[in-house]
Amino acid sequence: MRQDAFLLAVMFFVIGLVCIAAVYIWRARRASRNGWALLLRRLRQIDRDKFAAVALDLLEENDAQNALDPDSIFELIGGMSGLDALEQNCDVLVDLAAYVQRWYPEALELAEGLRLNAREIKWHISRLRGASQTGHLKEQFPMYAQRAVATYYLMTRSLLVLYEGVELPEFAELQRAI
Repeated sequence: MRQDAFLLAVMFFVIGLVCIAAVYIWRARRASRNGWALLLRRLRQIDRDKFAAVALDLLEENDAQNALDPDSIFELIGGMSGLDALEQNCDVLVDLAAYVQRWYPEALELAEGLRLNAREIKWHISRLRGASQTGHLKEQFPMYAQRAVATYYLMTRSLLVLYEGVELPEFAELQRAI
């Protein structure tokens, strides 16, 4: 009789532990999904095609005739407001890489590379802010802005390769967002 009561108590205890574990697993999955949605909502909209044109103009081997002129670079990027959006998106791209890194520690190298790229982009933008304050934005904009956009373009391509490589279900959604 005492043995039956003990077994019944142990059974209720184990059932209780399983229920608690199930609740925490459910919360963790929900929080993970909400985290993904919050990350994507933090992305600011930019005209991907125009940014890609500016980046590819620098990255591809073009003739000097085909190079974009400084005024068209300013227009395509959207001036300093376009670069501000790009700077904010850099932080989100780094966070998206860290999101993958939670489950795939081997993504550390790419995540660190994206962090360094983001620092480089912020440096270029800070140089442009300084040039703006001294009245030299027009001369400095093409060089620094185009390099920042090209680095951002390469960051997005690397992040897409990472998501595709680890076969995350969020890949298609990320591809549409960036």
